[in-house]
Amino acid sequence: MVPTSSNPHDYEAVRNVLSRYCESLDTKLYDLLDKVFLPDVEANYPFNPNIKGVAALRDAVNNRLGPIKTHHSLTTQTIIINPASQTANTVTYFIGAHLGQGPHQGKVLSAYGKYVDELVCLDPKEGDFEGVQGASGIWRIKRRTVLFSGRVGDEAIMKEF
Repeated sequence: MVPTSSNPHDYEAVRNVLSRYCESLDTKLYDLLDKVFLPDVEANYPFNPNIKGVAALRDAVNNRLGPIKTHHSLTTQTIIINPASQTANTVTYFIGAHLGQGPHQGKVLSAYGKYVDELVCLDPKEGDFEGVQGASGIWRIKRRTVLFSGRVGDEAIMKEF
């Protein structure tokens, strides 16, 4: 039987996946990206367009942010779940603070923008709903586009460590 209405627990599960992305970047625990994206994710970032696969995405993120301390915050968000196809489309605004290191100590580059994501719901393994009991399954991003609305600060902190 195909569901005709959204499961309210899925909204929380989707929010958790989107938050886990920020946690991965800010803690430098890039293996967490496997719990955010499908293995064959397609991603477009302003500095890394046409990324194919979570391994390539992990490398791109590490190359860009590895030596920099960051703090990502999610703000305004829209989540639209299609229960019949077990998919979701989200738009999530963010602020990413990039904290200068070494010669740039005390400087901050702030990025403002949005993540535009397509997600799919997968069957849970052995009842693992990733902390959201009652969700339809495990949510993963299959396609991501990152769009900047502005960047404020010294871009050099991203290139010089």
